[in-house]
Amino acid sequence: MITSQGSKIEPLYPLHTFASKRGTVAPMRHSVVGRGIIISAIVLTFVASACNTRPTPDAFDPSTTTTTVLDDSVASTTQPTLPPPEEQIFGTVVEVIDGDTVTVRIDGTPHDVRLLGINAPERDECWGPEARAYLARMISDHELLLVQGEEDTDQFGRILRYIFLEEPSGTEFVNADLVASGHALGMTNGHEYEENFKALEASAFHSGSGMWGTLVCGDAEGSQADRPVIRVTEIQFDPSGPDNEHLDEEYVTIVNEGYGRVRLSGWVLRDESSSNRFTLPPDLVLSPGESVTVVTGCSDGPPGAIHWCSDTAIWSNGGDTVILSDTLGNAVIHYAYSGA
Repeated sequence: MITSQGSKIEPLYPLHTFASKRGTVAPMRHSVVGRGIIISAIVLTFVASACNTRPTPDAFDPSTTTTTVLDDSVASTTQPTLPPPEEQIFGTVVEVIDGDTVTVRIDGTPHDVRLLGINAPERDECWGPEARAYLARMISDHELLLVQGEEDTDQFGRILRYIFLEEPSGTEFVNADLVASGHALGMTNGHEYEENFKALEASAFHSGSGMWGTLVCGDAEGSQADRPVIRVTEIQFDPSGPDNEHLDEEYVTIVNEGYGRVRLSGWVLRDESSSNRFTLPPDLVLSPGESVTVVTGCSDGPPGAIHWCSDTAIWSNGGDTVILSDTLGNAVIHYAYSGA
């Protein structure tokens, strides 16, 4: 199955604690000596389950908001390792293209740099302009430390890097900060900080930070105090056999667990990537207790199933995030799974 990939702004967190596959943790405080990082951590563990709801502004009853789902987990920590001084590569910002891509001048030559392990909203999507502005405020007029991961470039020829800022107060991990502040998703694609980024993303969703705010994209849906709860109840991301040959066996099921009818017409179902988007059809309404299944292929599924009719598999075997957004782009469902 496919896998996804001005003024000084204070980072939400400096260098973060890095979690194991079973973890969700709080940020760490640290100090920097020379170019070596000394980290002292206070680790906070929390468990997220299907009954969790995201905190919302005081005007909204939390029982009426929708879900985030994670595996029950306990965190462990590791320390990010920067290259030795003689191997460190620095660049200066030429342009911030969007919330996860910048043009950087390295040894006099400009390069497009895609930040590794994250995916910010596109410029024409809700929160895309805000994500770009946040990144610009953080890194403009700074020298960037660029650290390579397992892959050097992507399919568009952009170099892939983790970005660090070295400040008098310490070293800031830009990729992690964007996720922790709700300006980007953490990607479930096998990069070395995957578990930590997803933990930071879950924390951002729970706190309603950045793009995860309840109504950050507007209120055309007319949210009421009795806004129903919409949840993912089942996902089949790994049907038997080659995934792209069994698209009719891949699906996700969504249920209305609230007390009123909810109209899903025009809402958008997506994964972590920037390309997989499916708009739910007109006149789709779920009464309390009703569910709907969205099948990746063009046939099969339970009665009333909706068909994405994708040519390729959508939901990654290695883990992914199901996001359902209303017509303006407000995230209503955030369902992360760790995969097979």
